Amino acid sequence: MAVFPEGTTFRGSVDYPGGNDGYVILTFTLDNVITTPVSTLTPLEIANAISAAAQAKGYPKIVFSGPPMPVEVNP
Repeated sequence: MAVFPEGTTFRGSVDYPGGNDGYVILTFTLDNVITTPVSTLTPLEIANAISAAAQAKGYPKIVFSGPPMPVEVNP
């Protein structure tokens, strides 16, 4: 799994469900400040949680990526 520096912004996009024209773009930035290993959130956890929430509403899986070249977080 890729290692991303703190404060990296991740981006994912997905078409609207049901064949409607349009799409949704989602971004998030994760910056863990003064945390213990147990409480640290990872980009993978956040990406999977956002994708699961969208899938519950009928969207396909949202794959997020981050720089430098985009690297997929949750393929």
